[in-house]
Amino acid sequence: MEEVKDMSRRIEHGEEAISGASESQRYGERHDAHARLQYRALLREIAALNRAGRYLEAGSGTGFLATMVAEYNPAIHITALDLSANMVALAKAHIIEKNLQERISCAIGDAGDAASIDQFGEFDVVYSAFSLHHWKDAEKTIANLWNVLRADGILYIYDLKRVWWLYFLPVNGGFIESIRASYTSQEIHGLFQKLDIKKYKISTLFPFFMQSVIAWKPGNP
Repeated sequence: MEEVKDMSRRIEHGEEAISGASESQRYGERHDAHARLQYRALLREIAALNRAGRYLEAGSGTGFLATMVAEYNPAIHITALDLSANMVALAKAHIIEKNLQERISCAIGDAGDAASIDQFGEFDVVYSAFSLHHWKDAEKTIANLWNVLRADGILYIYDLKRVWWLYFLPVNGGFIESIRASYTSQEIHGLFQKLDIKKYKISTLFPFFMQSVIAWKPGNP
């Protein structure tokens, strides 16, 4: 059993940030083709928060998710933040295409750098999708996101879950590497306990290698 636990340890993702214009374009085409299916549970859970106001998306990529969240929630404004200038350019184009430029702003920034996100002020909801397993210092990044929430704000994280029956598949590739870099629910519990975040819920989502985390600041009822 100890050997199995060791073999299924988290392996940090080795993928570098997508930076080139053509590489960003290819990523966007692959990703957006399946986005509605990938984000179905996320959209349902964020809508269920029933929270108006200012939203921050950390790791917004091509902006496809931001436009869907905005369409599902008409009483919000989203700041879409990404490390890659090329991704931000794609996001801006997609947001204009959807005629949502009045409700979604794009910015280049790093959620792992407190100063990079503090400049945008406070938010009612901060959310992130498929980024947790990429963060070099997950504890620090979660702390940064937590700190830009209002006193009654909500943090929502949506990501893959490291499960043994996928971890041990005898194949390599982006998806399997992402699974091996993902966190178990217990590891996420540990991160939140270290940060003294007391009120949160971790849910495993279909097809069982997905999970979401919702954390509420103390000002919530």
